[in-house]
Amino acid sequence: MLALSHQFNLLKYMICMVAALSVPEVLIETRDMEGPTKSKWLQTRRYWAGIGNNLLLGDPMVLIRAIGTAEYAGSKGKLLSFCEENGLRYKAMVEIRKLRQQLTNEINLNVPNLNLIIDPKMPLPTDMEAKLLRQIVLAGMVNQVARKVSPDEVKEDQDKAKWKHAYRTPEMEEPVFMHSSCVLRKISPEWVVYQEVYETNGKMYMRGVTAIEPEWLPKFAPMLCHLSEPLVDPPPRYNQGTGKIICRVSGTFGKAGWALPAMDIEHPLTVDGVKWFAYFFLEGQVCPKLERFVPSLLTTPGSITKSWARLIPRTQAIIQTLQSQGVVSKDKLVEIWGSDKKFLLSAYQKWLPESAHAEVAQIWPPL
Repeated sequence: MLALSHQFNLLKYMICMVAALSVPEVLIETRDMEGPTKSKWLQTRRYWAGIGNNLLLGDPMVLIRAIGTAEYAGSKGKLLSFCEENGLRYKAMVEIRKLRQQLTNEINLNVPNLNLIIDPKMPLPTDMEAKLLRQIVLAGMVNQVARKVSPDEVKEDQDKAKWKHAYRTPEMEEPVFMHSSCVLRKISPEWVVYQEVYETNGKMYMRGVTAIEPEWLPKFAPMLCHLSEPLVDPPPRYNQGTGKIICRVSGTFGKAGWALPAMDIEHPLTVDGVKWFAYFFLEGQVCPKLERFVPSLLTTPGSITKSWARLIPRTQAIIQTLQSQGVVSKDKLVEIWGSDKKFLLSAYQKWLPESAHAEVAQIWPPL
């Protein structure tokens, strides 16, 4: 997780998280408490969680905020009183401070010119930074994913109470829950990752909970996902911003085969992917300079995705040319044009009457 954090300039937050998750019982438990102190501490923790992606980061966000504010209090000589007032275990905060310093020193030794410091005025993560932190947490906890149990999954009436508000984990048959002190309990996200599971009064609870998006799983846990072939409906589309073909797939996650929602992903490098790229290329979506030639095409671009396309020599020519270089994105095509400016010209000209060949050759590559 630390390595990934460095790529996005998030090391200061991840060091806080790693240090905090390494020390037990940072937050004083409130379940056996009553009165205004309990209410104050829980309200403070909800405030520390914030909103948007900061809130969805969950328990780690509370720890980041607790550590940051405690660091500031410590710089003013008020760490002990701050911990007492806000329900933090003082010895845990001292230990976390030592671990943060050790991690900071080690990272500075291994990464030249980083000059990482422990800043008593460390800013809060932005919404985008919090989203990236959620993804980094997922990348480090792909085997600790839990999914909320829907009422439809519980068949027997006697089990409905048992599974109410419950989550399933990959390794346990019994339900697990979010504790009442978890800042995510109110919004109860469908998919989460957790640091560990513990038992209290005969019920299993998750600790260190972060909300995740199921469409992230194929990217960060590909070995645990089983995705379908690209769906026919809706058909693949070309993303002008990324220059890639986007397709919709369904799939499952993990050994239990939890159903994933239909999601859009980059089209894999397959023959069908090449065909769809060729289709959007012929339509002028990949290179707008070719739009004016679309009315002159000898065959409609849509024919290239049909099963009988192989019977038409010009479709085979463009598909085989693109496939020979593994082209299913504009970036890859531009890269090839960097060393071979005539790449794809002959195959494209086969789609046009001879009267247009010279005009096309003059603008090639059509960037």
